[in-house]
Amino acid sequence: MSNYYGNIVVKMENNIMFYFKINIRKAVKLHSWTPKTTKSLLLIGTSTQVCLAYVLDDGTVQLKEYPLDLEVKSVTHLEKDNCPYRAFHNNISHMFYFLDKGNVLSIWAQIVYPENFGLHIIMEQYGPKILEWKQSINYEIALGHCSKSLAITFSQSVNYEAVDDYHKDENMGIVLIQLRPSEYAKTCPIAQKVRMILQLCCFLFFFRFLNKECIHHDFSYVIDKSYLRDKPPKNLKISYNWSQYGCPLRLDSREEFQPFIQLFDDNGFIEDIQVNFILWEIHGRHDYSFTKTMKQSGCLNEAQTWKTMTELNKDVPLEDVWGPENYRTCFSYAVGKPGDLSQPYEIINSSNNNHIYWPMGHSGMYIFRVKILDPNYSFCNLMAIFAIETYGVIPSPSFYLVASILFVLMLLFFTILVLSYFQYMRVYRYYIYKPLNKPPGKQKKN
Repeated sequence: MSNYYGNIVVKMENNIMFYFKINIRKAVKLHSWTPKTTKSLLLIGTSTQVCLAYVLDDGTVQLKEYPLDLEVKSVTHLEKDNCPYRAFHNNISHMFYFLDKGNVLSIWAQIVYPENFGLHIIMEQYGPKILEWKQSINYEIALGHCSKSLAITFSQSVNYEAVDDYHKDENMGIVLIQLRPSEYAKTCPIAQKVRMILQLCCFLFFFRFLNKECIHHDFSYVIDKSYLRDKPPKNLKISYNWSQYGCPLRLDSREEFQPFIQLFDDNGFIEDIQVNFILWEIHGRHDYSFTKTMKQSGCLNEAQTWKTMTELNKDVPLEDVWGPENYRTCFSYAVGKPGDLSQPYEIINSSNNNHIYWPMGHSGMYIFRVKILDPNYSFCNLMAIFAIETYGVIPSPSFYLVASILFVLMLLFFTILVLSYFQYMRVYRYYIYKPLNKPPGKQKKN
């Protein structure tokens, strides 16, 4: 068995044990601790602790700590096997490191050894050649000892923009990196972690839209069919899902708006999103637009839009129509073709000052989904969802609704008029035949 620090112990069935370290082929036999007939198990943790588990005759298990360091010194003290260095340190604190596009990982290692020994640090890489690295070496000498420091920076410089095989996995994978001294011995002190695994992949990233908390209450709303992209025959009724959409942001319909989004993982906040992203209303609303045109944004050729991308991908779900895999820039004469640059520019980032606005200026509820468009940002398909409630001019009702209300009001008016006429005639007839003042009658005398 071996642990993460390079100690290797081989235990045979007859309880004889041998010890050696990584990068050393010669093993030493350790002192016997357990009778040959006793069933035992050797346990090595991620730390330096080593234990022996014994199975007793009554079936119980007894656990005892095994002083591996002392046993090794006991069997090697007569050998002339001195460690060639005094100390070996590095800043590798984890076994696994996950790198996404654009990420950079920097590590260092330092070795201290007696003067004139000529040691150095070796970096070994196992796995696919998908990483680039730069290294620098610093050297110091003082009081008969030398110190060498090795600093290494890992990165990936692949450009994924406008490639035909965007989803090809040859640029992702697992790489094992090991740092070790050029010479080693069994008596060397246990070093820090010297191996790490780099994995280039999408690793549980998500991002969200910043919004304030609010009081949840169930409600539904209706989208007029004239505001929907597919022109359905009737209006669309939507039930608002609080758990999925969160609190809606209330905006004046005359106000321009640019989403501000952030990237998170399981450990919390990572960074603010600065790259290009797109958004769309998930229920098919298209009664909103963008403040910048293609020409105002600096496009040299016609930029991609939702209209052109849906025409090119007719049988594809809307969220897969446009993304980093088929993004093409409009800022190069070599990409795309000339066209109408007065169209709205439908790509947003934190610095292009492009906002969405509501040209019709009416009240409504919008559920937007945001998607990262930059092909060099992440291996993940990053998306988020948020809601906006605009308030302003109430949408004008349809002609049939107005006509129906007017008809009901006129019918009510004429009904009241007819009823009041008959009531007036009844009162009039009553008083025309009955005098208002009766003449006083004669009183009888007693």
